[in-house]
Amino acid sequence: MRLMLGTAERPSLLVSVEDNYDPTHFKFYVINGAWEGTFYNGYVTVHHPWNPHSSLDKVEILTDNQDRLRCGHRGSSNDYNDVFINFDNPDYVAPLYKYNTEILEDDDIPF
Repeated sequence: MRLMLGTAERPSLLVSVEDNYDPTHFKFYVINGAWEGTFYNGYVTVHHPWNPHSSLDKVEILTDNQDRLRCGHRGSSNDYNDVFINFDNPDYVAPLYKYNTEILEDDDIPF
């Protein structure tokens, strides 16, 4: 599942967490930064092999609404930008993924 971390004035980290997370202490992967970290009572620690770093500003979980945090353009390297652009709109609902449902009749997969 996804969460948006930040302050009331500014969303800053779109993160992926396990579905059963503790809202006071959890590990995460930053979607808009490609790094791992830990959230502990509002403070973020960056997990970097040679330079762990804690944040100076306290952050909070701004939302866990998956409809607002879903990236609508699957496959794009910057698909998370839509989440940030529309974050101030509480009525925003990200588009659903479009899956290819065509069945290939002439595939060459042996089975």
